[in-house]
Amino acid sequence: MKISHFIRRFICILIALKIIDIVVAVVSMQTINNQLNALCIAFTMMVIGYYILPKSDKNFIHTIKNNLSRHRTYTFKKTPVVSQQMTYQKRAVDISKQQYQAQATPYLNELSMLKRQLDEMNERIESQKAYRNQLSKQINELNIKYQQLNELTTKHDSLVEDIKLLQEQKDQLADAHVTDEYQSFMEYQSKQKLATIDNFDGYQFETFTCDLLKALGFSDIKRTQGSSDFGVDVYAKNGDTSYVFQCKLYASPVGIKAVQEANSGRSYYNCKKAVVITNSYFTPHAISASEKLDIDLWNRDKLASLIAEANV
Repeated sequence: MKISHFIRRFICILIALKIIDIVVAVVSMQTINNQLNALCIAFTMMVIGYYILPKSDKNFIHTIKNNLSRHRTYTFKKTPVVSQQMTYQKRAVDISKQQYQAQATPYLNELSMLKRQLDEMNERIESQKAYRNQLSKQINELNIKYQQLNELTTKHDSLVEDIKLLQEQKDQLADAHVTDEYQSFMEYQSKQKLATIDNFDGYQFETFTCDLLKALGFSDIKRTQGSSDFGVDVYAKNGDTSYVFQCKLYASPVGIKAVQEANSGRSYYNCKKAVVITNSYFTPHAISASEKLDIDLWNRDKLASLIAEANV
């Protein structure tokens, strides 16, 4: 900013203040002549102030006036400052097509390479998006399976509790099973069953023996057929031990012959154990022979206890 412009603006400000004082004083004047003289002095000072204003300020005032009166406004343009120390040299640029291509080819090649890299990067991004979607789907499936696992775990825990409750009930029933009242009842029931067995024929007694062995946990239970069975009626297995059974439905004690026939049947069927089962009892000679030949004897009392155990 020039010093002269600053001084002019400062003088104009003083003149404006003085004009304001004169206008305020006009209101308090009594005579019209004094008022007219004061207004003339104020107008003269305003003209002087406008005259000494810088040109840019005058243009600013004209712009405000034209805007208020809706006339075309001035356009303020900043005058470029041209440095005296800078010089410009105008020189025409003359380049051939071959030189342009030679200079532009490396840049075009680099641009093409960058474009290919951009395309590859976009393909990788799309591939990663597809992979992410696949992972999201797998995560959702895993969440569903995890929920199902939690449900199964809950059901498993509930089943374990039910099994424990049933086991307790079973133990309670087992305890009740060994009570004196229950044993008395089972002995009574077995005696009733023996009374029924006494009226069986030989075939019915063999069938009952098969049912009894099955209830006791024997397997591979078979009835022998034919006249060459050496007195053996039933074949069965208990675990890895094989058995042959000779069934004797007698009203009198069973003698030594039945023990000898059971021993022969054991050898014939190549079994480890032989048993003579009867609804009666055994003679002393039969008992003595069974001890020497290692033959098991199931008499009426043994049969009654087995019936109670198997609950048949």
